[in-house]
Order: sequence, then C-alpha cells, then structure tokens
Amino acid sequence: PSKFQNTSVGAVDPKYLIGPGDEIIVMLWGQTQFREVLTVNREGFIFIPDIGQVFVNGLNLNLLESKLYRVLSQSYASLNPASGKATTFLDVSLGNLRPLRIQVIGEVKQPGAYTVSPSATLFSSLYYFNGPNTLGSLRDIQLIRGDKIISTIDFYQFLLTGKKPKDEKLQLDDVVFIPKRGKTVTILGEINKPGIYELKDEETFIDLLKIAGDLKVTAYLDRAQVDRIVPYQERLDLGMDRRYEDVD
Repeated sequence: PSKFQNTSVGAVDPKYLIGPGDEIIVMLWGQTQFREVLTVNREGFIFIPDIGQVFVNGLNLNLLESKLYRVLSQSYASLNPASGKATTFLDVSLGNLRPLRIQVIGEVKQPGAYTVSPSATLFSSLYYFNGPNTLGSLRDIQLIRGDKIISTIDFYQFLLTGKKPKDEKLQLDDVVFIPKRGKTVTILGEINKPGIYELKDEETFIDLLKIAGDLKVTAYLDRAQVDRIVPYQERLDLGMDRRYEDVD
C-alpha cells in the first residue's frame, strides 16, 4: 500500500485534525527565541515548558495556531504588544503524524479495522484491503463520516483513462463502504476488450462499447445480439427463462 500513497512531504491537509500521538513543532523567533517539539498525550494535551498544559485534541492547523498564539501571548508580551509592532513571531507546524484507524465494511474479503498512513485517501486506502471482492462494486466506493456519505469513487474512471477521480483525505474513524456491484454485463465477440463489466443505471449499450474498447474493425455493425435473462415475474407469461434481442 505504501507505494500508492500521496507524498508525506509538503503541506499538511488543512482539514487534518490533531489527535493523540501527533507531534507539534512550536517556534518563536525575534526578541524571544525557542523551538519545542511537543507530542499530544492520550488525553489530548500538550505540555509547553514554563506555561503548562494546553488542550489541542480535535483542532485543525489553523485553530491550533490561533489557540497557541493566544496562550503564548499571555507569557510573551512581545508576541502581541498592546501598542506598537510585534517583535516576537510564532510558527506552528506538524512533525510526525499518527497512523489513522479506519473501518472497512461491505463486499471486501476481510472487513474490519485497518491502520493506514496519515496521508491516505479514499483512493489509496483500497490497496490496504485489496479492493472489493467479486461481489463488490467498482463504480460506487463510498466514504462515510459521521453517518453521511462524504465522497464516492468510480474506479472505472481511473482504469479506463488513468485520471484519478476526485479524492478525499481520510480522517480518524472514517468508514469505507463497498456496496454490492450494480448490473453486470458480459460482452463477447468482435470487441477489443471482451469481459464482464459493471454498468451504472443510466449507462447504455453505447457506453458498454466504449468501456470495452470499442468494436474491432472486423465487426459486423448491422447486428449485435443481446442475450437477456427474463425477470422471474415475467417467465410464466413468456414461457421462457431467456430471450434474445438484436441491435443494429
């Protein structure tokens, strides 16, 4: 899975929420100078020397910086002087981030809790549990957070075009849900990529041809045959389990 992660170097996602185990780097420079690497404890606090405990659990980076600015201003007057310009400046950044624990349920080989990289996204998380099983959907992979569907992925978009779908960074205790696959169609004959494909409700025969790599130059265009299973409730009236339809 690590081969498919986004790089961990660079800016941290602004939505990332601070939690136990994260490292916070606090730097003051100017009239007052110090640098401290602080680890969030199990209760969600950091301990700043000469100042005390500060609760930071659940804050994003912007809120964290604002809170530390208020706390440090009480001890370092030059950070926020009543009059005149500040002569001490604050910078807050994150060091090592804790791994994330997510829940994976639905049509996967081994549902349960997985520990993933803090840079993991919905897209890259699929590699931790080898994606859906044969009953699972590749067209509607869901990210659920707080009982709401935050994002969905159509993995065909990546497989067919190489373009990553719109992705979402994972957060602690997110749920990745793989629903059952939608309607599946087998396409055979003079087609470039014969196989079994999953179609969305609004997709048609033409869409199936595009997904399957289009027709070969040797294909006979005047007639394609659709072998369709008759719905159970219609079988007595028609007297058959399957029927064939021709498509020009």
